[in-house]
Amino acid sequence: MTTQSRALHILVVDDDVYVLGLVTETLQTEGYEVETALDGQHALQKISHGNRPYDLIIVDARMPHLDGWGFIVQARAGGYKGKIIVFSAYLDEDERLRYRHLEIDRIIEKPPKAGELTDVVREMAAAH
Repeated sequence: MTTQSRALHILVVDDDVYVLGLVTETLQTEGYEVETALDGQHALQKISHGNRPYDLIIVDARMPHLDGWGFIVQARAGGYKGKIIVFSAYLDEDERLRYRHLEIDRIIEKPPKAGELTDVVREMAAAH
């Protein structure tokens, strides 16, 4: 468990249940409070109806119902000011540029290098 006074509250959004499980388990082992959503629509509901705001959202780019791009646009328009990591495979340079214009904090490609995701989350927690 980390020595944070308050665990970072993280929302992981991905339509792959296997990825959700791995990321959740990894981050909880690090001492973070993690919730999940299977698509952007579900994630927007969690943001607007949650008891406590999320400090960080980790979102896949390609999902049914509402993809990562649409989710981030709507979350930012709805007032979400926290940190965002796009966690996705196969983003071309145009897609990367589009995401950066949304003021995201980081893009991490799937599969990540060993320890990359936890290192980035630790870095963001330290800056929190």
